Amino acid sequence: MRVQSFLKIFACCLIILSVTCLVQAQGGQAPQGGQTPPQAPQPTPQPRQPTVTPPAPNQSLRVRGRIIAGPHGLGPGYTEVRFETDGGQPVGFAYADSNGEFTFERNGISLDQTVYAVVNVEGFKTYRERLLGDFRGSFESLTIFLEPDSTKTVPAKEGTVVDLKQLRAKIPGKAVNEYENALKESSKGNRAKAAEGLERALKLAPDFYEAQYSLGIQYIGLQKYDQAEAALSRARDLSPKAAEPLIHLGTLYYQRGESQSDAGRSEEAATTFKKAAEFLEESIRRSPLSSSAHSYLGAALYKVGSYEEAETTLKRALELDANEQNARLMLVNVYTKSGRYNEALEQVNIFLANNPKSTQRAALEAIKEKLQKASEK
Repeated sequence: MRVQSFLKIFACCLIILSVTCLVQAQGGQAPQGGQTPPQAPQPTPQPRQPTVTPPAPNQSLRVRGRIIAGPHGLGPGYTEVRFETDGGQPVGFAYADSNGEFTFERNGISLDQTVYAVVNVEGFKTYRERLLGDFRGSFESLTIFLEPDSTKTVPAKEGTVVDLKQLRAKIPGKAVNEYENALKESSKGNRAKAAEGLERALKLAPDFYEAQYSLGIQYIGLQKYDQAEAALSRARDLSPKAAEPLIHLGTLYYQRGESQSDAGRSEEAATTFKKAAEFLEESIRRSPLSSSAHSYLGAALYKVGSYEEAETTLKRALELDANEQNARLMLVNVYTKSGRYNEALEQVNIFLANNPKSTQRAALEAIKEKLQKASEK
C-alpha cells in the first residue's frame, strides 16, 4: 500500500510557515521557508492520517490508493478500478500500475450520491467498497485487499498462472487459510482481526513473506508503528528484491523524523531523515515508477538540506503523476528556501488551477500575494 502519505494539511503548514517569513523580505531580508510544521510532539512516529473533508455540493472526488492482490500480486500491465453509483451507473475509471498504485479524480460528484470502488481481477473475488455516503470526502490512502478465489488460479507477477494449490505446496495449508481469511477481514475493514489472523499464519510459517508484509500494512492502519517497522523489516529480509517494504519503511522513518524535529531533537531528526532517504532511494531503484516514493524521497532530501536533489526528485514525482500535489507543494518550499520566488509562485498557480475548490485555497492565495511581492524586489 501506500503508507499514509504526508498529507495536504502537512504540506500546507510547511508552505504557510515558509512563506510567512517572506514578510521580512519586504524589509530587505529573504524569506526563510520550509520550516517544520507545528505538530504535537509524539514519542513514536505518528504518520498524519488522511483527512476526510466534507465536500461541497458537486465537489470533486479524489482517491489515491493501492491494490494488494494476494500472495502473488497483480500481473503486468494495468488493472482497472471502476467507480460507480449505488445503482451501478459508472462514475469513472482509474488504472492501477503493476505495483497496484492508482489515482482517480472526478468533478461534479453530488453529496446525495453514494459511490463505490469496484475491482474485478481474475483469480480474486469481486471487490466493492463504499466511498461516499457515510464516508464523504477525499481518500488520500485507500488500500484495496483482494480476496483470492480458491476456485480459480491466481496471476503471478511474472505473468504466469499459479494455482493456490502450488502456494500450499510451499506454505502449510493452515497458514494459507489464515492468510486468506485475514485478507477477507481486511476487506471488511476489520484490521485488528486481520492482524490476528496474519500473526497466526506467521506462527505456522515464519518465512511467509506475503503474510509478513500484509501484517506490516495492518499495523500501520492500527497505528502500531513500532510493530509495523518490525514486520516490514522482516518482510524486507524475506524478499530482498521487493520494493514495497522499503517504501513503507522510508515513510515511517520520515514521520519519525518529523516527531523528533517537533520535539526539538534536531540532530536526531536529521539522522532519521537520512535513514528515510536511504530506504526510499533503494525502493526507487527497485520500483522506479512509484510517484509516492519519489515524493517522500524529495521531502526527506529537503529536510536534510539537499535542495537540488530534492527539486529533481520532486519534479520526477510530478512527471510520473501530475496529480502528486504533495510533491508540488513541497517544491514551493524548496524554491522559497532557495530564494526562487518566481518558480515558487508558478507552482502555487498550478496547484490553484488544478484544485479550484481546494480547502487550502484561501491560505494559498495569501501565500501567492506574498510571493508576488517578494519576486518584485
